Amino acid sequence: MSAEQAQQLLNAIRQLPRGDRLRLVERVVHEPAEEHGSMSPDAIVGLFADQPDLIEAVSEEAMQARAMDPLRLPGG
Repeated sequence: MSAEQAQQLLNAIRQLPRGDRLRLVERVVHEPAEEHGSMSPDAIVGLFADQPDLIEAVSEEAMQARAMDPLRLPGG
């Protein structure tokens, strides 16, 4: 994926409602981990080693979305 394609994808993701963005990021991490059984989240991040700006931006978006629209109730 080129840097331009990654930026276009990120822009499209940013247009989603916050809850949808967070669910999307969770799926991006969990689906490959489930496919590979014991693959850790660190290994998932490693898949994006050649796209550090993208993973940083997606992580930041996820954290902002989670702060504004948590999917879980506090304490649960």
